[in-house]
Amino acid sequence: MPEQLPDNLQDWLTRLERLHPTSIALGLERVRLVAGALGVQPGSARIIVVAGTNGKGSTVRCITELAAAAGWRCGCYMSPHLHDFRERALVQGQWVAVADWLLAFNAVERARGAVSLTYFEFTTLAVLWLFRRAALDLWVLEVGLGGRLDAVNIVDADVAVITTIGLDHMEWLGPDRESIAVEKAGIIRPCGCVVLGEPDPPDSLRQRILQLEADVWYYGRDFQVQASDTASPVVLEIQGRGCTVMQPLLDPKNIVVALAALWRLDQSVDWPGHLADVCATLRLPGRYEHCPQDKRIVLDVAHNPHAAVFLVERLRKEASTGRTWVVLAMLADKDRAGTLRELAAVADGFFFAGLSVPRGGSAEALAEQAALLTLPVCGVFADPLAALSACRAYAGSTDRIVVCGSFYTVAAVREALAMRETDSNG
Repeated sequence: MPEQLPDNLQDWLTRLERLHPTSIALGLERVRLVAGALGVQPGSARIIVVAGTNGKGSTVRCITELAAAAGWRCGCYMSPHLHDFRERALVQGQWVAVADWLLAFNAVERARGAVSLTYFEFTTLAVLWLFRRAALDLWVLEVGLGGRLDAVNIVDADVAVITTIGLDHMEWLGPDRESIAVEKAGIIRPCGCVVLGEPDPPDSLRQRILQLEADVWYYGRDFQVQASDTASPVVLEIQGRGCTVMQPLLDPKNIVVALAALWRLDQSVDWPGHLADVCATLRLPGRYEHCPQDKRIVLDVAHNPHAAVFLVERLRKEASTGRTWVVLAMLADKDRAGTLRELAAVADGFFFAGLSVPRGGSAEALAEQAALLTLPVCGVFADPLAALSACRAYAGSTDRIVVCGSFYTVAAVREALAMRETDSNG
């Protein structure tokens, strides 16, 4: 008797979690086979693929919003989500309707036959099917893990963006930046266009670009954010042309990377001309986000040393007359020591919490690492909400509370503080 397929989104997602024996299975053979049967090649749509250790989500959203402001029909794909699975795909700035997700999942199920797919592979194919069906001008796709063997890489990029290269997911991507750079370089095509979001990438990436004869733009050489001690105004410069952005809500570096990617894609469009309107309102939940209910609280999904460096830089640029307390909960496979070392530069004390999720780390493990680094520990708590409650009671009215360490950490706090979006526009 044929298996009864789910008739609602949550049951589908539960089913997808059980389809493959492991949650991560890098490789393109299976997903390419199903993609061929599904017919999800982009046709006339332009493609920007974004890889990198940090900054991918902000870059994807900025690219999408700028292109939409220029009149392009756009779809963007990001992962993971904070609260709702539907955050992962936007078509014309809106969440995809549940009914359309169900159609997409059924289409992938029919196409896959006996081929086993991971949760990410299955949902990536569903997104490509949705984008193809929507007849879009531009697909902006965020790589889930690495690049070379990530499911997104079945699509050829017109512009390949690599935001940053840091030490994360080393069990999958390699032990150092040179190894990780090779994996991320996998999204680059022969003679293709590349945008690199850091000025001094590993030699392995430079060599791969030379081998592929790709046309590359480097941050700091071809485009940059002009140095500024204040949050406003910020001057972005591309190929010698400067444009000013007043008080951007996203990291200016991610904005200029997005601008450079679109410039590489189509230089006939006045992309800088759309910046002012887009950047004044564009934000991404959980990326250096202030809590409206308690102005002391800053939330950021920084979960590795590389991201912690950027978080510390943002904190130092923002005036604060009080002390800074960090509420931290991390996944067990993340670099606790490296992340703590970076956060220690601004933290007057830590409130550690555990995460009761797959791969969740314990508060005690964080406290043990902090003790080795002789960092001040203010308390150990079962979950982020308990840690935040204690921190809010302890912190003074002029103090700052930084919540970070994982998407799960930030999601739990945003939900508790009634910051969760109920639609795609927040």
